[in-house]
Parts: sequence; structure tokens; C-alpha cells
Amino acid sequence: MKFAFIDDSAISIGGTQLTLNAIIEPNKENVDIIPTDEFCLNHVFKGYDFFIFGNILNLNLNSLDSILYVMDNYPFAKIEFDYGYCPYRGSIPHEILGDSKCSCPFGATGKFELKQIYSAIKNKSKIIFYMSQAQMDIHKEKLNLDDDRQKVLSSCFTKDCMLKFKELKSTPKNEEYAIIDGQGGWHSRAKGIQQSINFAESNNLKYKLIKTDNHEEMINLLSKYKGLISMPIIHDTCPRITLEARYLGLEVLTNEFSQHVTEDWWKSTDEEAFNFTESRPNYFWKEISCLK
Repeated sequence: MKFAFIDDSAISIGGTQLTLNAIIEPNKENVDIIPTDEFCLNHVFKGYDFFIFGNILNLNLNSLDSILYVMDNYPFAKIEFDYGYCPYRGSIPHEILGDSKCSCPFGATGKFELKQIYSAIKNKSKIIFYMSQAQMDIHKEKLNLDDDRQKVLSSCFTKDCMLKFKELKSTPKNEEYAIIDGQGGWHSRAKGIQQSINFAESNNLKYKLIKTDNHEEMINLLSKYKGLISMPIIHDTCPRITLEARYLGLEVLTNEFSQHVTEDWWKSTDEEAFNFTESRPNYFWKEISCLK
């Protein structure tokens, strides 16, 4: 089968793109990745058997029409990396940035195009994947979903990345906790940089605010620390940095806004958690192959 994967992050660099690359790795010879704003009817008629939609907020008129056409006429899956039914990506940022209580996607605060898209997802998607159980529960309530199409995928990592964790886990650790600096503005606020600093200082923990130019540098630097402190203030569906820190041998101090922390795999042994994460890309394709 030939797959089209449409996502905002197709040509950017960030956590979603890293997860996207890991998801497609087991079957990437059969997958074309298309940026949301470039998706058009020309793509639709190129003979794809199945469409996969990730984050698709970067819409224009052509891509919106094409997405709705696909959802009405072709088999498709949706991967929810965060809360794409809301233009602010969730109830907490909606209240903070939009200064109103979130009733997205179908209520008074919902955007018309997102109401169209999520109506199609609700009624016609073959399967919907989420990054965590808590995220899935919120979507079920918001979209009034009550069937068995919903699956928890979790964050995904490439084989090379998982191997890198094994290689760096034995790196000698210092006595400091790392706090990953944000990109400034709302991003830093949402990631709880100040809350993480306050936590470290109130608990007399030595810490350093770290920032690097790319993911590889960050992993290498992070591996030298005793622990990670991450205190997001929004629903962070399954933040990669917490998994990366754990698999690098760090102590992870976080809160329940890191929505995966209540799940059995996270509360299990390091080896069991590692094996769970390692299995997720193949799990995705197994679920896709079982669709009728």
C-alpha cells in the first residue's frame, strides 16, 4: 500500500517531526510526507491507498478543501500529537491566550474549518491515535467518541535514537539537574521553565538551564546530568524530553501535566518502559494493517 502523511511539521525541526520520522521508519519506502499547506487535489489523485493526518492547523483554502475531500472519499487515520481541534491547542492555552473558556471544536469558540475537519474525523476516520491515555480521554469527551477506534500510540523514537540512549546511559553524571530552556515567549511559559526553576530552588537542587543548537547536541549534553526537571503548565501529551532523560539514566522530576506519567508502562521498570517505547512504531503499522 502507498501512504500519504500530511502534517504541519513535515519540513520543520522539532519534537513532532522527530516523532513523525520515527512513526514512518518501519514503512518509509511506502510513505510520502506532505506539508499541510502544500497538500492539494493533485496529491489526492496520485494513487495513494491510505491517508494519515497529523497536525493540520497550517491550513489554506486549497489544503482545507483537499483534506475534507479525502476524509469524505478515502480511508484515513488521524494522529493527535496535541489538541489540534483548538486553535490554541488546548483548554489551558485557550483560556490564557484566548481569554475565554474553550468549547472547541463544536462549541461557540470552535473555528468553522476545525469543526468541519473534526466532524469528519469523528464520523469517518478508520482509527485515531493519541500520545497518552489522558489526552485520549480529553478527546473522547470533547468529540463525544464512544467506540473502539481510539488507540494510545505514545511518543516514538527511531532505532538509531533508541540505540543512542543505550550508548549514553553510562555517561558519568554530574550533581546538577537540567532544565531545558524554551524558545522564549509562550513556548517557555507553557513548558513551565519558571516553575521548574522555582521547584529546583525551593527544594535546594542544583540546576542549570541548558539550551543547544540541535537535538543531537541536546541528547549528548543531557546525558551528563543527574536529573531533569520539567514542570509544564499545559497538558503536554507525552513530552519526549522526559522519555529521553529517563532512557539516558537521569532522574525525572515532572508533574501530571506530563500526561503519560500515570500510565503503567511509565511506572514500570526502566527496561520495560524502554521496550514499550521501542515497540511503538511497529505497533502503529500493525494497527493500520488490521484495518478493513
